[in-house]
Amino acid sequence: MRVFISHAWEDKPLALSLSQLPDFIDAWVDVRELLGGERLDPTIITAIEDSHVFIVLISRISLAKVWVAQEVNWAMEREAQKDRVFVLPVVIEAGIDLTTSAPPFQQFAQRLFIDASDRSEAGIAKARALIAGTLFHWASDWLDRMEPRGDSNRRFADTLERDLVEFQTRLFAVKAALAWPLPTLVQDEAVAHLIQVKDAYNTFTERFIPHLGDLDADIRWRFGVAAQRGFMRLTTFIRNEVYHGAAFALNDAIESINAFETVLSKDPPALAAAESRRQARVAALEPVMAELVERTADYVDTLRP
Repeated sequence: MRVFISHAWEDKPLALSLSQLPDFIDAWVDVRELLGGERLDPTIITAIEDSHVFIVLISRISLAKVWVAQEVNWAMEREAQKDRVFVLPVVIEAGIDLTTSAPPFQQFAQRLFIDASDRSEAGIAKARALIAGTLFHWASDWLDRMEPRGDSNRRFADTLERDLVEFQTRLFAVKAALAWPLPTLVQDEAVAHLIQVKDAYNTFTERFIPHLGDLDADIRWRFGVAAQRGFMRLTTFIRNEVYHGAAFALNDAIESINAFETVLSKDPPALAAAESRRQARVAALEPVMAELVERTADYVDTLRP
């Protein structure tokens, strides 16, 4: 579990002490001092985004720090996006009344927080235990929700692979149906087969292509930022190079079939040009499909342990 610990520079010794948590927790404590006018830099934002939990150490000093408030605001936005608990406040100084604190800290008065105001060795050890126990409880809840049988991520990867392979299979069927010369493609049996495979492809892609966008956040939650970025590259290729690219270009061949009886059969030069375009469209799809198969296999492998 990756944990980001937000704190004032003056509280760093305590932050480092509290970060000594059990091995299942990887705590990230920034060692730099930020100046009052600085904005959150990309390193901080990335560290927060890559964390499973955001811990903020609340003291009178941190309540007055602009960048701590910025980090909290960013973390609360992430919590809303995740639709689960993400921020754990830890009060490290006695006598702080969160109900009268300035935003964004005031909201913590109405939620779980850890009292780590006892700075004695025993008090710090107790606070570490409370933090670790809380995080373990959260992690258990997430596993129960996301993986009630312990295999949700595997089943997710299997489902994604099945959909990607089905997309390839249906597109291969359309490509194969268009592999014959136009005079053959206009025969009744060929037309009926083309309509069948084309309709099956269209029905599947009407659900599949929009669904790819819905998976982005789920992949980030399940597998992390690197997997999400890889998925974005794969889906960009599918949309631009395959669906809206080489696959869409096959419509030119279908239009030639529709125009065969009324136009092309009576105009040999036009028929020859249309046949040349059909061959080119089908040939252009071949390397794109080969790359799609390779990209799909490589990406799905990254999701499996």
